Amino acid sequence: MKLFDARAWRTLQFGSIALASSALVACGGGGSSPTATIHGTAAVGAALANATIQLSCKNGSGSTTSNSSGSYSDTFSFDGPCLITATSGSIVLNSFASGAGTYNVTPLTQLLLSYLAGQLGTTLNGLIAGITTNPTYQSALTNSTVIANAENAVAQLIKSTYGVTLSTNSFLTVSFTPGQPGADADLDTLQTDGAITSEGQPAASLAAAAVAAGAAAPISGGSAPGKTTGGTGGTGGAGT
Repeated sequence: MKLFDARAWRTLQFGSIALASSALVACGGGGSSPTATIHGTAAVGAALANATIQLSCKNGSGSTTSNSSGSYSDTFSFDGPCLITATSGSIVLNSFASGAGTYNVTPLTQLLLSYLAGQLGTTLNGLIAGITTNPTYQSALTNSTVIANAENAVAQLIKSTYGVTLSTNSFLTVSFTPGQPGADADLDTLQTDGAITSEGQPAASLAAAAVAAGAAAPISGGSAPGKTTGGTGGTGGAGT
């Protein structure tokens, strides 16, 4: 009888371990970030050729170099959102990716971050520094409605300030090729009109206006109706 009890006890022990392991997997414990691809174009009108592209995410990081057309692509394990920084000589531009897919790096994406910073009650540098760690910022930058509304607001600000109507308000995720009509031609026009400086940055007055416009339309941690989004062509690697 004692032998039976010992065997029964060992069976219960193994069963408990198996159940605990199953529960851990179900809750995501011990798991790793999914592997996915972020790609896009870095440009200021002219392509940012051979630019260093750094991706710093909620979980995970990656780096790559753009080609002669400013196109970049990196496949790595991550959870979004990710800060994307393109560096080419003296030009440093920022953007972000909610998850996998197409995400560009241009003066317009830098301006978009300024607007979102205003909405979140911080500065551009504060938002950039907090993307990988601040849950409130992360919620906003993975919310499709928040992002689309911010893009529309930036497009309206440009139209009211410079009289330029962008070819698309989806400048963060639209696929484009430098030197071609469309999104790249928009950048050329804005540079000619003084909205973009010779260093590839939004004009200081425009950047300040974007922060002020964002502050006038605050959001609370990206809680506006919407859903977590990936860029054009994918949803993998989105933030959780």
